[in-house]
Amino acid sequence: MKITAEEIKQKAITLFLDKGYNNVTIQDICDELHITKPTLYKCVSSKEDLILDLYDQTIEQLVKDTYKLVDSDSHLEQLLIIFSTLIKETKKYGYDLFSQMFIANLKENKRSFEMRESLTKLCIIIIKKAQVNGEIHNHSSCETLYKALAYCFTGYEVMWCINKQSGFDEAFYLSMNALLDVDERYRELYKQFL
Repeated sequence: MKITAEEIKQKAITLFLDKGYNNVTIQDICDELHITKPTLYKCVSSKEDLILDLYDQTIEQLVKDTYKLVDSDSHLEQLLIIFSTLIKETKKYGYDLFSQMFIANLKENKRSFEMRESLTKLCIIIIKKAQVNGEIHNHSSCETLYKALAYCFTGYEVMWCINKQSGFDEAFYLSMNALLDVDERYRELYKQFL
C-alpha cells in the first residue's frame, strides 16, 4: 500500500486534536496508518513537519474561491471574510497545535508565518479599493497596511496560545478598525463575524 505525505499529515492532525500534540508519538501515527517508521520517514522528516503549514490549504482555498468575496457588499467586508476564515481555522486546530507551530519556528524559521504571495496580493487589492471607496481612511501603503494587519493577527494568535482563552476575534477586529481607520458607517460590520 502506497501512502502519501498528505494522508500521514491528516491522520497525525486528527490524532493531535484528539490526544494533544505532546501525547502522540511517531509510533502512534504509524500504528494508526498501519505503516512502519521508515515508511513514514520517506514522506515526512519529523513530527514538527506535520503541522508547519496548517494555513496553506485555507489560503489556497480563499484565493481560489474569490466568488465568496464578490458576494459581499463592501471591500471591508471582504477583508473581514478573509480574516474570519483564518480565525475559524486557528480555532479549529486549537492553541495546542498553534503553540507547537510557533515553538518549531522559534527554534528555526520554518517559514510557517511568512506572507503568502497570493493572499498578500489579494488583500492589497481589496485594501486599495476600500481606500478609494472611502470605507477606510488610512491611506498608508496598501502593502504596509496588509502587513500590519497580518502581524497584528499573528500577535493575537500568540497571546491566544499563551493565555489559552476562548478566542481573540473581537479584539482583533477592533484593532483592524483602528489600524485601517474604518469609516463610521462600517465600524460595526465586524459584529456579523463574531
